[in-house]
Amino acid sequence: MTMKARLFTLFAALCLCAVTAFAENAADIRRRMEQRLPQIDALKAQEILGENNRGFLDERKAGSGALAAEENRDREAVYALIARETGATADAVGRARARQITANSKPGVWVQDESGAWRKK
Repeated sequence: MTMKARLFTLFAALCLCAVTAFAENAADIRRRMEQRLPQIDALKAQEILGENNRGFLDERKAGSGALAAEENRDREAVYALIARETGATADAVGRARARQITANSKPGVWVQDESGAWRKK
């Protein structure tokens, strides 16, 4: 096998590993987010958590523990993945997601508008 062929084979193997790791990572993130959703919804209903205008959770009152931080880490990773796929910035993806979340939120949930003002939906 020539040096070029070896390098190509090595490169192909590395790409395959990266794609596999990406798929597993994305699936893990999705699973974690789905598992947290009932707790997040309950904390929103109790007015402990709100949705900010960047697509992340904010504590409105103490009491969410590490849950909001864990969710925000996963959201940040998802926004970065989507940004890479679409050519957008992670910030733009998060802000677009914030608009979707606000539109789909239940009445009484704290949401932050684009100007930064908080209101109950």
